[in-house]
Amino acid sequence: MDWFTVGSELSLIDTAAGPATIAWMATSKLAMELAALSLPALALVTGLAVSRTAQAVPLVDRIDSALAPQACNGQGCWTNHLRVTDLDGDGDLDILLANYADFFSGDASPQPLVLYINDGSGNFTNNSAAALGNYAGNVRMVAVGDVDGDGAPDLYAPDGAGGPHVLFMNDGAGVFTDEADLRLPNSYPMGAAARMGDVDGDGDLDIFAADGYASDGPPFGHIYINDGTGMFEELAGAIPASISGSDIDEVEFFDADRDFDLDLIVNAHTGGTGALWLNDGSGTFTSQTSIDPPATSNFHYNVAPCDVDGDGDLDLWIDNIGGGFTEQLLINDGAGNFSDETGARVTGNPGEDDNGVICVDIDDDGDFDGVVISLGTPERLLENDGNGNFTHVANSFPGPTDCSLWGEFGDLNGDDRLDLVTGQGECSSSDEVYLGNDMMPVDSQAPQIIAVNAPSSAPANQVVVAHLAVSDRTVTDEGPRLRRAFARIDPSGAATEVSGWFIGGDLFRVELPGAGSGPIEFELCAEDQAGNIGCSAAQTYEIGGDPGDGDGDPGDGDGDPGDGDGDPGDGDGDTLETGDETAGTGLPADDDGAATGCACSQAPGTPSRAPAWTALSLLALGLVRRRK
Repeated sequence: MDWFTVGSELSLIDTAAGPATIAWMATSKLAMELAALSLPALALVTGLAVSRTAQAVPLVDRIDSALAPQACNGQGCWTNHLRVTDLDGDGDLDILLANYADFFSGDASPQPLVLYINDGSGNFTNNSAAALGNYAGNVRMVAVGDVDGDGAPDLYAPDGAGGPHVLFMNDGAGVFTDEADLRLPNSYPMGAAARMGDVDGDGDLDIFAADGYASDGPPFGHIYINDGTGMFEELAGAIPASISGSDIDEVEFFDADRDFDLDLIVNAHTGGTGALWLNDGSGTFTSQTSIDPPATSNFHYNVAPCDVDGDGDLDLWIDNIGGGFTEQLLINDGAGNFSDETGARVTGNPGEDDNGVICVDIDDDGDFDGVVISLGTPERLLENDGNGNFTHVANSFPGPTDCSLWGEFGDLNGDDRLDLVTGQGECSSSDEVYLGNDMMPVDSQAPQIIAVNAPSSAPANQVVVAHLAVSDRTVTDEGPRLRRAFARIDPSGAATEVSGWFIGGDLFRVELPGAGSGPIEFELCAEDQAGNIGCSAAQTYEIGGDPGDGDGDPGDGDGDPGDGDGDPGDGDGDTLETGDETAGTGLPADDDGAATGCACSQAPGTPSRAPAWTALSLLALGLVRRRK
């Protein structure tokens, strides 16, 4: 290891590392001043005296014929949306492609829903016939999640031409049966966008399905409430009758105001930003008008929520409408009010016709960079300085320009590096797989627990519900890519672990035991796919008392954030105050000043979801048209 100067800071570099590793370490977002550096390995690395911005090389390699043969007669389909997720339960990431040759005209142009199964090493086989019965439909987007609580992800997809929707139930091994007629209301909106999330706070995944053509007037969407077994009924009157723009092509569940319920951001293709609808906690939504800053009329396709500035709330990227076909960056004030700060925060991003932004920590430094999925260029990297200021880093992704319509990151071959899958369909129909090379850092960052909601007391013999908001290396429709979320009870003693599960956005739910006596101490934790574990500061709740202090204000032990002033965790020691930081860490802290993310180390494990009650007993004992 040798020391060298970076700006005015003294930094350490491992000179025994290979040249690619040294190149990555030295060509960081900071300006490299290596005039005084004497490294034995310097001859192996050229151009280190300049910034990474000026000397970037591709971080991924395109794998030719990775998805061969391509679907749609070997030509590839029109892939508007895709998911990289484990659908057959073998622990590796498969690829699901949602294809539809049209949407904005509402024509019936069916194409297959395509599933490629991973062998664990990043080699893929088309299994659409066996898994999906060669289903074809007008599917622009597919929502993935476990709706019946059996641990296997199911698939919901609306039809963009007004046909029946599909709800494919997973048998646990990646074989799906459509049970929409049995499980869903039989009224099918003509829609493109859908997501799953727990909108009513009961712990299971509900469904939002957008009505695609907002110019036709309300309703603009439908909330389907899950009874816990995957049977759904529509919640009447749940969706506001106002929206800015037309043709809803994308939606996202996210906790906009950090009250630990799921809000909705609805993206309109043209004519306006769309809508932000805030949840009252029961699954009924009201309009929030502060999401609608001035925007250009350029077509846009994706909205991406993530915390770009490290303050614990979720900000928003929207493609194409930042002026001159650039991306717009909206900063959250913590209460769900958003301001356009693109001009002050984003430098060098070229104006191109794009299709979305992925929030991803490319350089493994603990903050979210932005990768632009582009129709007009190869994918582009916007690198974050850690404070939410972004600089375009050219040549980070290889060509050629292939008209990407969607993309998602994940480790496809088990080397703990980020890989990328992109879907095409406008000037090219060949969907692509890119594997991270030696310039892509291995995942070394523990997940950050950026907010916690937990009671300070609870009635005896009742389940105690806690929530955690988690940030990790990349954001997907199923939240951060975690191996598991869990609670560690009595962390300083004979620790007992209780599994949690994903409920939408960046939120996870854990049910803690309500048996035993005295105060119960616990941490809320998350483990990522690389085995890194991060935990919250220790929390405590008392069993046997009534939640709250009887004054009717939230945040007095009843599990609701705030202490009456609307801010989470102000002095009660239970809910993290996302505006506070531990000195020098940049991580949110709770009231005792402890940082939320620890670099805890532990052998990987996957406790079953059973248990709150297991732990309870233990503790008791101890398209073309669119671009015209």
